[in-house]
Amino acid sequence: MEGVKILFVVCLTLKTCHGAWVNEHDKYLNKKCPAGQQIVTMASVHSDHYEDRRWSYTCENYSPVGDCAWHSKVNSYDQTMNFKCPDNGAICGFKATHSGNDREYDVRCCAMTQLYPTGLSCQWTGFLNNYDGYLYYGVPWHKFINGIYSTFNNHYGDRRFKVYECKRWIW
Repeated sequence: MEGVKILFVVCLTLKTCHGAWVNEHDKYLNKKCPAGQQIVTMASVHSDHYEDRRWSYTCENYSPVGDCAWHSKVNSYDQTMNFKCPDNGAICGFKATHSGNDREYDVRCCAMTQLYPTGLSCQWTGFLNNYDGYLYYGVPWHKFINGIYSTFNNHYGDRRFKVYECKRWIW
């Protein structure tokens, strides 16, 4: 994970990162983790010129995941997003279309196969970025991302994001 942080800093410094960004500005975003993996890092940079974000994600085998499904349009343009994967699933992918100065997102959720037997211990993070600011988030080793929340601000043409973290293992 330290390598991802270094790559992100280099990408931000150079304002480009060939092969690391999932999307170009104003273009379709499509990231689907390979079978058995979930998103463990998210990085993003905002462009005032395009009023859009470029995204980078890392997937790893942090814990067993099962069946997966896409959930379409978990937000509307310029509206709040407040989404949690059903049945305590983990986020394992994102798709997004850009229009104007915002994106509509689809989220891929996969069932978790080893969870606490009496329910999950989950909580929202604080906001991971400021408007027009950089975003970097790495999932703690004992958690997974179950949900995502964001608010849109038309003045900035940008979103702020939080994630819903859940503890995952029985121990």
